[in-house]
Amino acid sequence: MPISYSLSSSFILPNSNLHPIQFQTKFRTKNNHHFPNLKIRSTSLRTNNNTIQFLKPYLTSQQKPILYGWLCSAISVYSLSNLLSKFSAVTTATTTVDVRQGLALGGLVLVRLIATYAQHALLWEASLNAVYEVRVHVFDRVMQRELTFFEANDAISSGDIAYRITAEASDLAATLYALLNTIVPSSLQFSAMIMHMLAISPELSLISAMVIPCMVLVVTFLGQELRKISKKSHISIAALSAYLNEMLPAYLFVKANNAESLESVRFKRLALMDFSAMLNKKRMKAVIPQVIQAIYFGVLSILCAGSIVISRGSFDRCSLVSFVTSLLFLIEPIQDVGKAYNEWREGEPAIERLFAMTRFKNKVVEKPDAVDLDHVTGDLKFCDVSFKYNDGLPHILKGLNLHVRPGEIVAIVGPSGGGKTTLAKLLLRLYDPISGSVLIDNQDIQNIRLQSLRRHVGVVSQDITLFSGTVAENIGYRDLTTKIDMEKVKHVAQTAYADEFIRKLPEGYNTNIGPRGSTLSGGQKQRLAIARAFYQNSSILILDEATSALDSKSELLVRQAVERLMENRTVLVISHRLETVMMAKRIFLLDNGKLEELPRSTMLNGHMDSLLSSGHIV
Repeated sequence: MPISYSLSSSFILPNSNLHPIQFQTKFRTKNNHHFPNLKIRSTSLRTNNNTIQFLKPYLTSQQKPILYGWLCSAISVYSLSNLLSKFSAVTTATTTVDVRQGLALGGLVLVRLIATYAQHALLWEASLNAVYEVRVHVFDRVMQRELTFFEANDAISSGDIAYRITAEASDLAATLYALLNTIVPSSLQFSAMIMHMLAISPELSLISAMVIPCMVLVVTFLGQELRKISKKSHISIAALSAYLNEMLPAYLFVKANNAESLESVRFKRLALMDFSAMLNKKRMKAVIPQVIQAIYFGVLSILCAGSIVISRGSFDRCSLVSFVTSLLFLIEPIQDVGKAYNEWREGEPAIERLFAMTRFKNKVVEKPDAVDLDHVTGDLKFCDVSFKYNDGLPHILKGLNLHVRPGEIVAIVGPSGGGKTTLAKLLLRLYDPISGSVLIDNQDIQNIRLQSLRRHVGVVSQDITLFSGTVAENIGYRDLTTKIDMEKVKHVAQTAYADEFIRKLPEGYNTNIGPRGSTLSGGQKQRLAIARAFYQNSSILILDEATSALDSKSELLVRQAVERLMENRTVLVISHRLETVMMAKRIFLLDNGKLEELPRSTMLNGHMDSLLSSGHIV
């Protein structure tokens, strides 16, 4: 089985075996019997403190725009307080308003508008910058994951991972902004209005305060419900994203099997699930402000009735106008707090799902004293290596021993699933053996820095990995972020017999090959991948079914190129094809976790028939 470097596109969305607490949420609809294999799980953090601790460093890094934004909010609130005092005096004045009073009012309005704009702009800048850093951190942590994260039976699908880093991270920006815009700005405005009201009438202020506990209770209850609904919404859209990530790359297969109507039904079912979850969330978000306003107007009615009884002419029209205006501006920060709380409850599942991908402990760990290898001769040893992927599974390798000398070409044949590709994964230290060791130049690879190790081991797999970009960028992938050596690119392309078809492309080496190299044929993709391995110039090369996509002529050319280029390099050939296997100086059969060397003379005689009949070689 060849090595696959693509993320799993499984249609299952499991939990990710992450700490500290896990539970399963099954999203059910009346039609979910159409998807018996759809398992939707979610991870819950023990307390909100973990979520806050996750966000804390990203908010701390944005303290400058946050503090400036809060300073602007203080200026805005100060302007509002002065504006209310002057406005109430103007509206109740019996004489003509002085020009200076008008200018003062206009100046205060202008200052408030500018300060409020600056407040929003700065806090959005802080929120978006924080989300940018979260995205980068989560992506980097995903890149540090072991291969089992993508290959295990309970692996998170690539569509789900992409959705978390894109859409859910975008949702996080709105959540952070709502929090930052509430913590200080709303508190300042609330405090200023309360003080203003208390100065006018403590009795009426006390009646007005009745609205606060009512709103807190309602917002808290509805916020809990919104969080539950939001969690289902996040999971349903992730399921839809995972499905599209799986189906669209298989479009040719779908067309060839007349499965358009089938896939349309599957898509409609998932889209309906997302529609239901999203509609419930939007309905809840729509009802919360209405409930709050209903409570507010109810209390306001009580206030109006109470004011008649309490005031009895104790304050003039100016004070009454000022009090009512302050009350109107008091309700704004209370509603903002409610909205911010609901934004937090709505965004919390997204934060948890992002956080979950950063919490893990790899089994393959680079030692602090690991060394760099400047030069490798290519001496390769597997010493008593045993390995299995999970505790409940049988051993793939059982005390395996193999010594490949520098510059030697060795072929490994055997049944599918017999462990041939596992050898390559162990050599790259994508996994560590359960027992035994792998040595390069008599150096245990566990004592070598991972970056150094993988720099000296190149891989060409049957599952070609090409990226959207130019031919040169794909061949010189290693130097993509620095400077690609075009002379070297052209040289290795000629060596891999890819230069001929590359020059026929519209823009030669600068031609964009499309997503996954969609504009190239299978043989062209394979030769491009081989050229990329040559560009890497590794001392050890793994060819995992590397010639499977080539026609006979191309295979012969590439085989000649490999034989010429691989002088003084160690090559591990994994293949079922006789022509490729016969490139090797030594041939081994891997079966039942053990290696058995097959003499070349035996390969050319009677033993060949048994290998052909068993499917070990074709």
